Amino acid sequence: MTTDLAEHPQHAPAAPYEREVRTEVPVTVISLHDSSGEVEARGTIAVVGADAVADRIETAAAHRRRGLGRAIMSALAEAAVAQGARPGLLIASEEGQRLYSFLGWRHEADVLIARGPVVPSNR
Repeated sequence: MTTDLAEHPQHAPAAPYEREVRTEVPVTVISLHDSSGEVEARGTIAVVGADAVADRIETAAAHRRRGLGRAIMSALAEAAVAQGARPGLLIASEEGQRLYSFLGWRHEADVLIARGPVVPSNR
């Protein structure tokens, strides 16, 4: 999926969630913590040239449907734009596609991730 990150809608996390941003260029990790300090949602984005690739975006099951995914995506887009990125790219699960489409991301291609059998080593 793709989007223009400069036009990404902005959503702040609702109380009691606090946002933590850690950047070690080119990667930014965004975490949302509840009032006890537990990480309940997180995501990463890496900027390569003018492009940004979002990955590992997840929300704890007990904290879904509270806007945390929107808040994570908003913060990731903001961080990537601050590093000079405009196009955003990601591979989304079926469930994630609904959120990203709502936020203006466009489907560009289907992706198949294959996993082969584990081959034991001969050691």
